[in-house]
Amino acid sequence: MRSISELVVKSEIEMRKLGYSLSNLFQSQDLITFTGDLGVGKTFLCKSIIYKLTRFTEIPSPTFNIVNTYYFKNDIEICHCDFYRIDSFNEVEEIGVFEDLKKKLFFSNGQNLQKKFHNLIR
Repeated sequence: MRSISELVVKSEIEMRKLGYSLSNLFQSQDLITFTGDLGVGKTFLCKSIIYKLTRFTEIPSPTFNIVNTYYFKNDIEICHCDFYRIDSFNEVEEIGVFEDLKKKLFFSNGQNLQKKFHNLIR
């Protein structure tokens, strides 16, 4: 995995604006991962992007559900994932996250994804 940029964001307002701007870059079949320490705003950024794409106002963290799914234009699914408690790729497959990838857009905590599935991500 490669990193495209490092940004310093100083407030929730700036983070929300960043999310709104980034939302224009994504399309189905993208896997977007965010890395950073606990509490730096990864989930807030994902929520901002998902809101901009879907206009859903209730966007809970996927920490306990592992995957939250939202639908937007042309029946594309946004899968907001938190694989922190997942130990193997088989567990992710059992959830069904990787079915019909052509109509999915993924947001995930990148550090955990990289550590746990490094042999599958190039």
